[in-house]
Amino acid sequence: MTSPEQRTENPSDDTDYTVNTLFQRYVQEAFTKDSKTLSTQKKKAAQTEISRFVRHLGSDRSIRTIIPSEIGEYSNDFVKRTSQTEHEKIKSVKKFLAFLVNNQYTNANLSQHLRLRRSRNTRALQNIATKSVNLTQSGYDGMKVQLSQLQKERIRLTGEIERAAADGDVRENAPLEAARENQAMVMSKMRDIESTLKIAEIIDSQTNDTRVQIGSKVSLIQSESGMKLEYQLVEPREASPLNKKISSQSPVGEAILGRRVGDEVTVNTPAGQQTYKVEKTA
Repeated sequence: MTSPEQRTENPSDDTDYTVNTLFQRYVQEAFTKDSKTLSTQKKKAAQTEISRFVRHLGSDRSIRTIIPSEIGEYSNDFVKRTSQTEHEKIKSVKKFLAFLVNNQYTNANLSQHLRLRRSRNTRALQNIATKSVNLTQSGYDGMKVQLSQLQKERIRLTGEIERAAADGDVRENAPLEAARENQAMVMSKMRDIESTLKIAEIIDSQTNDTRVQIGSKVSLIQSESGMKLEYQLVEPREASPLNKKISSQSPVGEAILGRRVGDEVTVNTPAGQQTYKVEKTA
């Protein structure tokens, strides 16, 4: 049996955990405990949904590479493939994401990006998607690398589907169903990245402008504690708090956008109002 000391190793060290490793850890440490009040059927449905979410992200990916837009994309896929009565399943994924932030495997609470958008918002989201997207060079290059990885994964899954289809009755073929689901998720992610790259405009992170803008690297001082924080302000699709890239639509991002060195901003956070001073921008 695993000892408490072994289970609660310091999660804030430099260990590079994969998504699947943390999924397995969640099942061992938290899922069984949290699901005691659920029926066997609901337990199975919850674990299946989390497993599908893990496959959507990529089970072998580092947890540090997950970005908020991928969580939002999963929300969209979830709405497309489920009925209103099945929306309870999304809570199981939120609990998994809460486990990650509560145990410091992620610095950001990614569950806040797991929202079930109403259908009336679809057209507005499509209109937004047709506008240009500002990306830093590193963000653009990162998306191209991810797209290349997905293309290889698609080829692998195509072969997996062919093998599964040749093995038994396709109507009761679990491996075939799983491979098709994985392929659909991969294709969806590829389309999203490809559409972003098509309308992307590369911005220069080095600027002489004294105002904070998209691409700016900003140093902030928290007024009460004197703590120094360093971020790069980016578009939502490139945001990655673990890599110190914050969205221009986040509370802090919105507050500092357009500000100059020396300006103070007040931000509403879950812990209350926080005041920051813009110390430096580059």
